[in-house]
Amino acid sequence: MVSTESAKRYCLIGAGACGLAVVKNFAERGIPFDCFEKEADVGGIWNPESPSHVYETICLNTSRSLSKYVDFNPPQGTPEFMSKGQAIDYVRSYARHFGLYDHITFNTAVEKVEKNGDKWMVSVSGDKRPRVYDGVVVSNGHHWDPRIPEYPGKFTGETLHAIEVKSRDQLRDKRVLIIGAGNTGCDLAADAAYLSRSVEHSMRHTYYFLPKFIFGRPMDKWLDRTQRWPVPRKFLRWLYGMAIFMVVGPYERLGLPKPDHKILESFPNSASAYLDHLAHQRIKPRRDIARFDGKKAIFTDGEETEVDLIVYATGYHLSFPFMDKSYFANEDGSSPLFLQICHREMDNLFACGLVQPADGGFWQLADYQGQLIASFVVAQEVAPEKAAWFAKHKMSAKPDVTHGVTYLDSARHKLEVQHYRYRTAIKKLLKKFGPVTAMSYPAHMQSEAMGAERASRGAKRPLKAAE
Repeated sequence: MVSTESAKRYCLIGAGACGLAVVKNFAERGIPFDCFEKEADVGGIWNPESPSHVYETICLNTSRSLSKYVDFNPPQGTPEFMSKGQAIDYVRSYARHFGLYDHITFNTAVEKVEKNGDKWMVSVSGDKRPRVYDGVVVSNGHHWDPRIPEYPGKFTGETLHAIEVKSRDQLRDKRVLIIGAGNTGCDLAADAAYLSRSVEHSMRHTYYFLPKFIFGRPMDKWLDRTQRWPVPRKFLRWLYGMAIFMVVGPYERLGLPKPDHKILESFPNSASAYLDHLAHQRIKPRRDIARFDGKKAIFTDGEETEVDLIVYATGYHLSFPFMDKSYFANEDGSSPLFLQICHREMDNLFACGLVQPADGGFWQLADYQGQLIASFVVAQEVAPEKAAWFAKHKMSAKPDVTHGVTYLDSARHKLEVQHYRYRTAIKKLLKKFGPVTAMSYPAHMQSEAMGAERASRGAKRPLKAAE
């Protein structure tokens, strides 16, 4: 354990796609840390060995350039929208390229984190006593603890949450009802259209649907570019509305009710295949569930249907089973953190990946988050005036990362950010840190922390995953 004031060490929790960006930035800056990953390899929900891994045929719904890590390009020939296999290959290539495997202790779960004065007591599986750390960065993800809404009545058929659907065979030759109209729900409905006896899709809201490509370029690139224009939000709404009308046409022709909100008040779905199935009536859109009765689902418009399987694509709870959830989440599911990264009062507690980007990828934003966290940690040792400025700033600042949009009051929008404005807000802060963003942790403190850690742990090396 670190026993002196100067020899500081941090605990990084999780080595999923977002957690890796923190590991990389801490290692690059020489910040002493331990990273614990409960699975046997990196990747989080993209790791096929994880119980929370994503569906076999899923693809990213964000383009390559807005998904990739800041300083690591996907291999030449990678498609604009990576498949599950391509995504995990890319994430693991990133870990190998920057030598991150040697910095991670695998097959080790963090079981409890408690504050003790200005330190953190961290209990991990396999240890008899908690370890003491000077700071904690939590990157345990927020797409693994399924949320299943309650409805009146009882359904007697088969039920699954989207996270439990691993193979297309689970949908084959069944009368399927998908509940939830996010990208996951639409993707599952589109896949089921090829395999199932029938597919019905229940949704509380009709969301705006955009194609993945327009004029041969990924749609999210167009959205990203237009967000930079110094024009009123009203004009952007009109522009996006015209684009949707030209590409999709009237929603009524697809059997969908009109959206009950303005275009920018929810993130759009990039579900071209889904729209094709609607047009061919392979998927029947339905209203919200009113109640169940045996194998019958009764909808809020009075219509009913009988199905064999219900798949809940209804999102996830924010869960931090190893520590007090209130550090990271308010009662309504929103985040109390500055930029959803830094605790406002404490200077040694951070989160990474706790965002829901509307029009871009998680990994790239996690990279910027990792840079900001590492810069603040380094500044606390080498540039106290910069650290003091940032500590004061994060206590009350509320940067506009949504272009002034008030999103729909639903769980899926509580962590919503606009990709361009969010990354721009972080880049501005990094610019204010100035030369600190290129500085490393003091060398004598790195060696001091390493020596203290070896003494307390018997120089135990982290497990290394098979590549």
